[in-house]
Amino acid sequence: MDRNASADEIRGAYRKLARQYHPDVSASGDTSERFKAITQAYEVLSDPEKRQRYDMFGDGELGGLSGFGIDDLFNTFFGGARRRERGPARGADLRLQVEIDLEEAVKGAAKTVVVPRQEACARCHGSGGEPGSQTRDCPACGGRGEVRQVQQSLFGRFVSVATCPRCGGAGKTVDKPCADCRGEGRVHAEREVPVTIPAGIDDGQQIRVGGEGEAGMRGGPPGDLYVLIRLRDHELFRREGDDLIHVLRMTPPQAALGDEVAVPTIDGEPATVRVPAGAQHGQSVRLRGKGVPRLQGNGRGDQLVYLDVVVPRSLTKEERALYQKLKGLGRAAEGAAEEGVLGRVRDAFGG
Repeated sequence: MDRNASADEIRGAYRKLARQYHPDVSASGDTSERFKAITQAYEVLSDPEKRQRYDMFGDGELGGLSGFGIDDLFNTFFGGARRRERGPARGADLRLQVEIDLEEAVKGAAKTVVVPRQEACARCHGSGGEPGSQTRDCPACGGRGEVRQVQQSLFGRFVSVATCPRCGGAGKTVDKPCADCRGEGRVHAEREVPVTIPAGIDDGQQIRVGGEGEAGMRGGPPGDLYVLIRLRDHELFRREGDDLIHVLRMTPPQAALGDEVAVPTIDGEPATVRVPAGAQHGQSVRLRGKGVPRLQGNGRGDQLVYLDVVVPRSLTKEERALYQKLKGLGRAAEGAAEEGVLGRVRDAFGG
């Protein structure tokens, strides 16, 4: 049985069985009922909803499948658990997540991560046996690494092949298991692994550290370690691709008259932003080359400074007087403009 079989594996197994039992192809006797049962089993296993329902409740409406469990359906296609390789097996890959600051993503950094994993036992060097112990063929499977069982399937008596539970598919056992790993060949450990963070890496990207995954079985190579990068929020900047966004708060007079303002950069040195006269709220000023280094290319992105024109909530007596004066000047200008428009209209109509 293989409950983790993918849709492609199930489809391939179905096609193989369909060619074998299709009434138009098979030269054997009554194959129509077998072909029907195979098709019904495939309809269940290839549909996640039907598969879950059948696994939980069974389904008496499926004709020839009635009375069988979900395990029988998998055995129909795969004939029991697939045989585990007896030779060296590569260790599993590991994944972990690391949070870094924006400055570290921009400049690069060296980190050390603690990785919990299975490592080759130092006492037996992965063999599973005490130093000097002897290995022999597994008495349960005769050195084959698998055991065969005869059971009832959808099509009658069925021979299934399963990994030997005693030797784990290795086909060999030791007369004296290792005292440290109890014959497993691997022990649990936590290892500090150095990780180099390249300049320009972004949130959600991974770094592969070769050979730092779990130890392989039976002398196989170790897996790899994949480090997922997460960026912490920054107080002054927001990242958009290779560009950095900074918001500059300024007063209405600064926006109206223009100004030169020092703004922070991710490098630590302030830069001067020239705000043009008449600048509008939400307008941006670009600082070339002040962004994030391009991970897969040369150069850097830019820093975009967005202008946030802030209207004061409270005014001093002097400020209020100045704003009242500005307000009066604005109304006078509007009145003059309106009178000029009306005059042109009267002239056009001869009035």
